[in-house]
Amino acid sequence: MSEPSPSLAIPDSLDDISPDWLSSAISTRHPDASAETLEFVEAHSGTTGRVRLRVTWNAGSNAPTALFGKLPPTDPLSREMVAFTDMGRREARFYEEVAGGLPIRVPDPIWSGWSAKDPKVYFMLLEDLEDSGCDFPSSRGIEIPGHAERMMDTLATLHGHYWQSHLFDGELAWIERPMRASVGPQLIEEALGRFGERMPADFHALARLYLDHTEAVCDLLDSGPWTLTHGDCHAGNTFLDGDRVGLLDWACVCRAPGMRDVSYYLCNSVSTELRRKSERKLVKRYLERLGPAGGIPPSFEEAWTQYRRLATCSWIAATVTAAAGDRMQSLEVGLRAMERATRAISDLATPALLQAELGP
Repeated sequence: MSEPSPSLAIPDSLDDISPDWLSSAISTRHPDASAETLEFVEAHSGTTGRVRLRVTWNAGSNAPTALFGKLPPTDPLSREMVAFTDMGRREARFYEEVAGGLPIRVPDPIWSGWSAKDPKVYFMLLEDLEDSGCDFPSSRGIEIPGHAERMMDTLATLHGHYWQSHLFDGELAWIERPMRASVGPQLIEEALGRFGERMPADFHALARLYLDHTEAVCDLLDSGPWTLTHGDCHAGNTFLDGDRVGLLDWACVCRAPGMRDVSYYLCNSVSTELRRKSERKLVKRYLERLGPAGGIPPSFEEAWTQYRRLATCSWIAATVTAAAGDRMQSLEVGLRAMERATRAISDLATPALLQAELGP
């Protein structure tokens, strides 16, 4: 992985972030800004470390007084997981090289750095979305009317812009297919043991298909026209800026079929009642907006088959998260998402579809 620019020491902990460091990091945008005081308003560590900063700048500077930082987690096990998946460096590079040119709302990137040698070394300095007046309905457990429709608009705009783009042969060549890690099957196996008794037959059927035919299933999930996808667009990674739905947490950004994001969101983050009522209409809305955004929409029948197939991705992500327990999310959150995604793969007959596509 190539080194970022500009060259500046990469903070590994809050102790490495000083007023002088901030002044240097923000100098490209605000060359006359000098940080006088720095306060860590809020800091916590989970899958990655997060910190909100409050800065007092020199008189006359218009540099932002509220900033958001992402850095390696403090927990050793979480650090190893980030290193194994390369999530931290991938997201840092995304903010340095891609975010500024996206056609959708994302956190404004201010500075990113990462080590070419050590996947545990990275740092991102971003816009503080809360200070910018953005809203996070999922944090309050609220399902906003019209949110799913606007999410389809956001995804269609993103996917259409990068549809089969030549940039993937050049400056975006580093953006790879979705991760295939051995930890996925291990955690699905663990989920079978821990939660199997309480889950329906389709849960067991899809788990066994995935475990017995991992590479073949992943090949199916990767098939179809590819574009730039978020890769982890559950509701917790969305925000509202006015009537626009934005996307944050780009650690799983990848090159994949656009329907992967659509299915991931609808099967993981939309209530079962709303999904059952609206999913066909929402898929049609996505397709209607994909063409004007630059994509080549398939027929609804083809898209619906993709949607049913790619519900597998949402189910895998939710089930892995539940099996990992508090290592990734609270167990309660993980279980709720797993149960929701399991209802989706049952409604969509996803195990039967995969079995037919895999053949005897």
